[in-house]
Amino acid sequence: MVRKILSALIVFSTITAPLASSAAVLFEGYSKINAGEDHIGYVISRYEFDDKKKHFISTYFIKTGKGPTETTESLKATADSELAPISYEYTSLAGKDTKIIDAKFKAGAMTALVSTNGKSSKIEKKIPKGTFLSTFLVYLMLKSKEGLRSETKYEYQAIAEEDAGISKGQALVGKEQMFNDYKVFKILNTYKDSKFLSYVNERGEVIATNAMGTGISTELVATPAEATNGQSYSATILKTLFGTVPAGTQNVVAQGKKAKQTAPAATIGAPVQAPTPTTQPETEPGQ
Repeated sequence: MVRKILSALIVFSTITAPLASSAAVLFEGYSKINAGEDHIGYVISRYEFDDKKKHFISTYFIKTGKGPTETTESLKATADSELAPISYEYTSLAGKDTKIIDAKFKAGAMTALVSTNGKSSKIEKKIPKGTFLSTFLVYLMLKSKEGLRSETKYEYQAIAEEDAGISKGQALVGKEQMFNDYKVFKILNTYKDSKFLSYVNERGEVIATNAMGTGISTELVATPAEATNGQSYSATILKTLFGTVPAGTQNVVAQGKKAKQTAPAATIGAPVQAPTPTTQPETEPGQ
């Protein structure tokens, strides 16, 4: 989520087989990563719902730095309609250090094959009821009895995809406010001894995040160019991971910019409301 957020900007290796998807895209966007005032990288994120299988799918790719400091990370995670984990593949590359985790879940247990710099190991553990993959946190909040609303507290237990560990967390939702012309909830998330601020709209789209005490922040932007800021990317890797090179237009920021470009001058500058999705599962999900 919102995501632990880059507290360890460790990142990607490779996934070997194309992962094309026919699922409905619920959210897709590009975010820029800042360290203080410096633009250091980008995040490409997509959430989908496969109505045939009743599966939620989370995919992301992160890149920071250049040359010897370059780090990348990717995730492809799947959960059922109640957000119980099914599987995930996580890969990271930081300098010469590589890590790959291939995890499967069955009958309340997880089996994960881990490769770290070519050395293999296996993790097997019981998964307490209600435990979910951390990438789906906002979905959990949207599907909860309270829903995503002001002045609420969510206690949870989630699997950290980067190490297959289970940690308890807490999300405190503040009052609605305006952020970059969008109405959002300000959420304080505490997870793995770190605190993160997230600015999330009523659909669960994450407009911005701030990893408190680190100077690292992210901001959802309207176009890929704003996020990548001239940094290179591999179309082959993105097609392998996402099935296509994501356009990044399935979110309120990208659609808001498009609306401003076509709107009469008198309406430009008015707050943009989230569009109604054309395809939804049982509840309105988002990042």
